[in-house]
Amino acid sequence: MTPARSRRFDRSALRDGVSVAAFLAVPIQIVARVAVDENHRSGWSSLVTVLILGALILGAGVAAWRQTCGTPLSHGIVTAAGTFIAIQTVFTVIKAVQGSHIFWGRIMISLGLSLVAGVIGGFLGSAMIRSGAQPRR
Repeated sequence: MTPARSRRFDRSALRDGVSVAAFLAVPIQIVARVAVDENHRSGWSSLVTVLILGALILGAGVAAWRQTCGTPLSHGIVTAAGTFIAIQTVFTVIKAVQGSHIFWGRIMISLGLSLVAGVIGGFLGSAMIRSGAQPRR
């Protein structure tokens, strides 16, 4: 058994996936906080959700593809959920400090969606591995 296979997670792959997801999702989230009124449902909030889910899928796919442990799905889920939790924690603390209302139900639904994004990214990364595409190391 190689040293890379003795670990449950490939930290380098997770770091790469989280970097991609956060690099794309954080600016989208910042723009959304400034431009979209959370109290009123609009097409903009749906678009923001789709863009952030796309960022999570891409980051999860990168982690799943780059991992060397043989667990692409796990890497995708951990990347998407971890990125979501980290970003959401920061924005929730900011809202709490500002005295803004926190929509806990929306956060929980978004966490579920981020898990789905992780699964999709994990499957995409797995498909890349099966196709023979090799990431640069």
